[in-house]
Amino acid sequence: IKCRASGLKPSAAVLVSTVRSLKMHGGTANLEKQIRNIRRFGVPLVVAINRFATDTEKEIILIKKQALLAGASDAVTSDLWRLGSPGGIKLAEAVAKAAFDAHAKFNFLYPLNITVKEKIERIAKSMYGASRISYSALAEQKIALYEKLGYGRLAVCIAKTHLSLSADASMKGAPQGFTLPVRDLYLAGGAGFITVMCGSINTMPGLPSRPIGERIDIDQKGNIVGLA
Repeated sequence: IKCRASGLKPSAAVLVSTVRSLKMHGGTANLEKQIRNIRRFGVPLVVAINRFATDTEKEIILIKKQALLAGASDAVTSDLWRLGSPGGIKLAEAVAKAAFDAHAKFNFLYPLNITVKEKIERIAKSMYGASRISYSALAEQKIALYEKLGYGRLAVCIAKTHLSLSADASMKGAPQGFTLPVRDLYLAGGAGFITVMCGSINTMPGLPSRPIGERIDIDQKGNIVGLA
């Protein structure tokens, strides 16, 4: 969505992973699926493995091997938490190499001139692994309304749990053949997209006209100001 609005085309992508997160997913299947998803956009990617004290060398080696087999340009460890900026030099070098050495051919997942449902289906099936999509009566009504009002050519932004590729947080790894439940949609006409609500996901309240973050700064002595 951001690339469509800005006209920017990424030269490379970075996929961050940890041993702990892959254990939660029961293996490297989720990582491999995420790599394949990114490769669909035509850009090279580097897997950054955030290394922690509890990680073993065998685990790191396995992740690197599976990442490369799945299509990553490189897979490197990041020791930023332990070493500070020097711990990220290898990662920075790998990203620079992927960005400048590879011939990225960035492409979008879908054209804007297809229907809202076709866009949802393209994302659900190719990115998430769903086999079908179900729509609540409210979702059906809103899709019809938005397309009638001329908003059918907008991009879609799917809101769902971040804990699974599906809308069910308990489904780990790379699930296949599930149904993605669409329960509601919200139009962000000014921003230029339609938010598709899936499962039990909740939205955050919007920011005020003057967010507190605008008052936060660093003075000439290096002190953070504006937090109070």
